[in-house]
Formats: sequence, structure tokens, C-alpha cells
Amino acid sequence: MSYELLAILLLVVGCALIVAEVFIPSGGMILVLCVVTFVASIWCAYKAWWGVSTAYFSTYIAGLLVLIPGVLAGVYKVLNDTKVGDRVLLAAPDLDEVTPYQVEQAHLAQLIGHPGTAVTPLVPGGMVSVGGERLHAVTEGPLVEQGGDIEVVAVRGTRVLVKPRTAAPAESLAARNGLSTPHPEAAAAAPPLDFDVPQS
Repeated sequence: MSYELLAILLLVVGCALIVAEVFIPSGGMILVLCVVTFVASIWCAYKAWWGVSTAYFSTYIAGLLVLIPGVLAGVYKVLNDTKVGDRVLLAAPDLDEVTPYQVEQAHLAQLIGHPGTAVTPLVPGGMVSVGGERLHAVTEGPLVEQGGDIEVVAVRGTRVLVKPRTAAPAESLAARNGLSTPHPEAAAAAPPLDFDVPQS
């Protein structure tokens, strides 16, 4: 077999090994064989054409430098456009698929600003009831006693961040309890109680 034919044959084998490296996991062994094959092909081309015409050898080297990247690009192009490629090159998952608790966090985010009641003491974690739904909650402010009024302010993972609801003004509390707030003049005319602190 002549060196010319051997150089071309080794070039074809090297390109086939490039394709095999993409499909067959070999730990780099096929890649090593591919490099050896291309080196042997270059050596055979040198023996065949260097002494005859350097133009032939230069053309062969230029073709080799174009062919190798072309084969790689063609293989990955085919893999990206075919069903076989979808099985070999697994598509990257969407952000929604890898981010946990997306649905739960979206539901909890809708409860921000809603009032509720502490089902258990929040010290600082516990259970709350918001809109009839029991939720895991945590407070970063004052501890909340069982039955205390709370308000959802944020979402922390799969728990809600709550804070105690501000106390209602005295008039609102009196109205809620069915009591009437005395007129300021009547309150001033009322005798002081024995535990009142005199004002100077």
C-alpha cells in the first residue's frame, strides 16, 4: 500500500474516531487513538509528497486543519437537530424545574399583607392561621403568644414571615367592646383615681 493511500485512509479513520468519541464514553482513549491516527496520517503524507512536491503536502495539512473542525461542527449540528442528538446531548432543565417550591412560594406570596392568628406561640417559629389555612411561620420581631393577631409581611422559603399586628387605638378598642369613650371635658371633670399619678 502506498503512502498516499495510507495517509488518506488514516485521515478517514481519524475523522471516524472523532465521531465515535462523541457517542462512546471512553475516558479519553478514543481521543488518544484519534491523535495517534492523525499523526500517522501526517507522517505518511510527508513520506509520500514532501520529496515530490511541497505544495501537495501543504495542501494536505491545510485540508486537515479545515476537516477536523468541520467534522466536529457537523457532528454537533446533527446532534442538535435530531432526536438522536436529544438523547445524547441532554437539554438543560428550565429554571422553574430546578428551583424548588415554586408553586408553594407563589401561593404564599399572595398572602403578604393578610391578617391572621397565631395557632401556637411563635418563639420565634410556630403555626399561624391565615384565611383559614394553617401555615408554618416565623417572626423576627417580638414573640407572639398563642391566639395573638399577626400579619404576613414576607415569605422565607416555605414559611411566612409574620409580625404582631399593631394595637388598635383606644377609641377603636372601646367601640369594639361596646363601650363609649367619655367626652374630654367629662374626663377632665372626673375625680382622679387613687392610683393616678399627679401631673405637675
